Amino acid sequence: MGLSFLWVGRRPIHTQDEMADFFTAPESTGSRSSIGWRRAQRCGSAGAGQSVRAAELRSAPAIALVLGLLCLVPARGLAVMSAGQERASRAGETEVSALLQKAQEALGRNDFAAVVDLLQQVVKARPSETAAWFNLGYAYTELHQPQQAVAPYREAIELDPDLFEARLNLGILLIRLNDPQGALEHLAKAATLKPDLPRPHLYYGRALALTGNAAGAETQYQAALRLDPKLTITHYDLGQLYLHQKRYLEALAAFEKALDAAPAQAKLGMALAAEGLQDEANAAAYFEQYLAARPDDLETRFHLARLYLEAGKNEQAYEGLETVYRAKPETPGLAAALGDVCALLKKYPESETSYRQALSAAPADPDLHRALAQTLLEQAKLAPAESEFRAALRANPRSREAAQGLASSIYLQKRYAEAIPLLEALARLPDAPAILVFALASSYDHLHAVQKALDNYERFLKFSQGRNPDQEWQATQRAKLLRHQLQK
Repeated sequence: MGLSFLWVGRRPIHTQDEMADFFTAPESTGSRSSIGWRRAQRCGSAGAGQSVRAAELRSAPAIALVLGLLCLVPARGLAVMSAGQERASRAGETEVSALLQKAQEALGRNDFAAVVDLLQQVVKARPSETAAWFNLGYAYTELHQPQQAVAPYREAIELDPDLFEARLNLGILLIRLNDPQGALEHLAKAATLKPDLPRPHLYYGRALALTGNAAGAETQYQAALRLDPKLTITHYDLGQLYLHQKRYLEALAAFEKALDAAPAQAKLGMALAAEGLQDEANAAAYFEQYLAARPDDLETRFHLARLYLEAGKNEQAYEGLETVYRAKPETPGLAAALGDVCALLKKYPESETSYRQALSAAPADPDLHRALAQTLLEQAKLAPAESEFRAALRANPRSREAAQGLASSIYLQKRYAEAIPLLEALARLPDAPAILVFALASSYDHLHAVQKALDNYERFLKFSQGRNPDQEWQATQRAKLLRHQLQK
């Protein structure tokens, strides 16, 4: 009399002492499927291990500094002193003028290393040369040395507080260096100095958004778009802002308007907004379109696989998880997710391997022990399954699914006397599955406790009501025989 139908969870049952806490404070069963595999939210994102809605799960990668630094204005260039000025100057000034001329030529051919070397000599000899400080900062930036660029820009601003280009470039640079708070002053000043230019408003909005001033950021983004409706990257920033505020409809519309400026990243934003709206079908489609352009984004591919798993699209989930596993098998949460999807696809040996790998990284996780136990139970590895169910209960004594799994493993090993107290306790819990009562009746039947077997068969038939037709037929037949025995 098999009982595979009782395998409703991936967790076990044990002695009454071991289960005391569970029985006094049971948790809801809430299983999503007949075999009760670990819920999809347990697949885990990087370092998390639980699922949340799109914008909470992960932020869409910001298109940081897409527009880049503004080029320096020719009027601020490194002009050499006039001939009359040179005659009136000291010999040292003539040398500085020569250095400035060489620096100007190096700028013209984008030889920024030479510019840095020459302008360092200039500012040492003439520290009040504003243009030299500004261009030194710009040259460092072009050499991808942003830390070194900060001080020259500050020196230029100290000499000329209204130098728009220095304010703007330093503000952008500080955002890039993860100091948006420091950028605020300079970008606010740049937007004030040239209020009719859209880009200072865009960057000022970014700094405000990064420092938590969402209302101020939105105002600046809208100002940038009023000044230049074609600056469509601003719609991406608005989409990001709305996404973090869970204004998903507005975020979706904004990302759609940003498609020309940033097609791949805007698709990702649209996917997250659609997910926030619980429009899983469109979210998946947008994620797929994004991944077609950015196939190496394993984090997003993993996220999409979890969505497929939650939606019951197990083959698609398996394909995505396998892709991530081939590229980065150590991804946190990946082994557990593979275990889940393999179990749902009845690839139990693969599921067992994946769960064991996941447990090596999280040996105290009760859900993983329960998941592994259920997979072992499906393979009729009854003693190992029992051991894992017990481990799950030690970690979480209130787990009903683990308790039912343990009861199943003990019952299937035909240890009926040991199974009975566990099944009795489980059958008394609110909303207990009728099938537990059948297992209890069958256990008494095997031990020849005729009256208790009959009582529980009749109790099972009363509550099952067509939900377990095979067992209902067995219970009906056994009940007839047991009544006949009692009448002798």
